[in-house]
Amino acid sequence: MAHNVYTARAALIGSVMALLLTVLNCTEDKFIDPVCEGCFRFHVTHPNSGTQEILRDVFFADSANGWTVGNDGIVLHSDDGGVTWSAQHQGAGGRLWGVHFPTSDFGYVVGEDDTLLRTGDGGDSWTARSTAGFDLTAVYMDDQGRAFAVGDHVVLKANNSIPSWQVYQDIDNVLPFLYGVTFVDPNKGWAVGSGDNRIINTTDAGAHWFPQSNPATQPLLDVSFVDGSHGWAVGVGGTVVYTADGGATWTKQTIGTSRVLHGVDFWNVENGAVVGDSGVVFTTTDGGETWEQRLSGNDNDLLSVSYADAHTLVVCGVNGTLLRFTYSWEECCEE
Repeated sequence: MAHNVYTARAALIGSVMALLLTVLNCTEDKFIDPVCEGCFRFHVTHPNSGTQEILRDVFFADSANGWTVGNDGIVLHSDDGGVTWSAQHQGAGGRLWGVHFPTSDFGYVVGEDDTLLRTGDGGDSWTARSTAGFDLTAVYMDDQGRAFAVGDHVVLKANNSIPSWQVYQDIDNVLPFLYGVTFVDPNKGWAVGSGDNRIINTTDAGAHWFPQSNPATQPLLDVSFVDGSHGWAVGVGGTVVYTADGGATWTKQTIGTSRVLHGVDFWNVENGAVVGDSGVVFTTTDGGETWEQRLSGNDNDLLSVSYADAHTLVVCGVNGTLLRFTYSWEECCEE
């Protein structure tokens, strides 16, 4: 059945946004962002997740294969860039918080109550591993099989040569409650969380972690680095902080909201996206010097974002929310 497509163009006059709506026929709902940047258009569709459970994290290993995880042990997989989704796991594992796949075959999922799941076949089957009872919120795995999971004042590490997870708890008395973790090479990584040490860094593959001074005054919930120098972290109160020197110095970026920002992902040093409460989605094309808010057609809290490719963003959130943003150049602006 055909639905309506709403195309909008807007000009900002003072603080008033005037919208010109054009109604077109299409086979799916599309909300077209009225902000036109030199014939640069964002489109968003709402894929069916098949669930009303909270979806807490989403990650794409390549342009086709992505996974999202959430409450009730649910793991959903897409093999077409986020257009359609199917369940791979549900009903065991409680609330799942984090997912990471370095390839389309190998990945980890972590969650509460000693939950850690591993797959080597793209999620067709999952093996549970013990975490010694820790609640885990995020996981990172590289293509050599090295993995790090973080959570309640703890970092866990595993690799192909060590079948069990090594536990690093209260390392050097700097570990806060951690919500996000990322690495750029086998040795260098960052984790973010709450407490005094909101950003911590390792340069020795997680054996030691050290706090990095930063201007954030509230908890940080996610972190994204594109190389050893450039990284962003987001969190409570609309906080966005940025580094261009591997975390030696962090500065605040202005994003234009005070809502909780749950997720951040950058494709490269220029292009990135941030999502948060009440359906807020922001994108940047200049490394965060400026941010544009995008129309999501959704007011649910959005919890995670992942690039599937350079032109596709996938977002997940509460009530089984999935959003798929695509953008392209079009003949859309009046000269």
